[in-house]
Amino acid sequence: MGQPEDTNPVRVFSLDHAERLHWLVPDIAPARPAATVVVLRESDDDPFEILMVRRNDTVAFMAGSYVFPGGRVDEGDRPAPHAELRPAIFGDLNDAQEAAYRTAAVRELKEEANVSITADDLFPLAHWVTPEIEIRRYDTRFFLARMPKGQTPKHDESETTALEWLSPRAAIARFQRKELLLPPPTWTTIRQLAHRTSIEDAIAWAQSRPIVRVMPGFFEDEAGVKTLTLPGDPLFPAIPGWDVPEETRFVLQDGTRWQPRKV
Repeated sequence: MGQPEDTNPVRVFSLDHAERLHWLVPDIAPARPAATVVVLRESDDDPFEILMVRRNDTVAFMAGSYVFPGGRVDEGDRPAPHAELRPAIFGDLNDAQEAAYRTAAVRELKEEANVSITADDLFPLAHWVTPEIEIRRYDTRFFLARMPKGQTPKHDESETTALEWLSPRAAIARFQRKELLLPPPTWTTIRQLAHRTSIEDAIAWAQSRPIVRVMPGFFEDEAGVKTLTLPGDPLFPAIPGWDVPEETRFVLQDGTRWQPRKV
């Protein structure tokens, strides 16, 4: 007799399930579900500022980098059976799966930055998957949110060691001066938001475009130079619906810094 069918709509978030997938391709680490929130607030000098946290130098993933608050989807983020759910916007998720990502995003934002929002405050923005070459991999849904009034963000002094509000213009300038590290998905998101004229414009832009799955390509040349590529690069075919960014290539420098390059 065969095994009974698993009807749980969000079983994909089970650690056991991820490990079973790993056995199918033992050299590729499973991409674990994760969520991150790009929080925007009004600014006197720029259209808006973005909430950024600095990852602790001691953590295993993106150590020392400035990122948007976020983290893994836990089993406890799954909705209760028969819960009333909002329709999913991410095209590859059912309602229960997206609800788990939203719950994780809300929880992680509170834990890492002391900001409280609801799942309804989130606008789906992007879908990034860590390249298969990495040991630790995440299948991350990016959400956009407006900073609530009357709250004071604060980093958690554990996984994160600093918190700053940066306009896209300021974040780009500081990265170019090598004052901070930005992972390729973070850099690309900031570059895209730099073209938005207000928070309302950023939200409208997020709602108007399809969200496509982006997993950067990777290659290493004969000299040992490691490079990531994005869709639209000459080495990576474009994906329908993907807004090709200004830089489609990132070269690893000093073992920690992914330097964006135009091709």
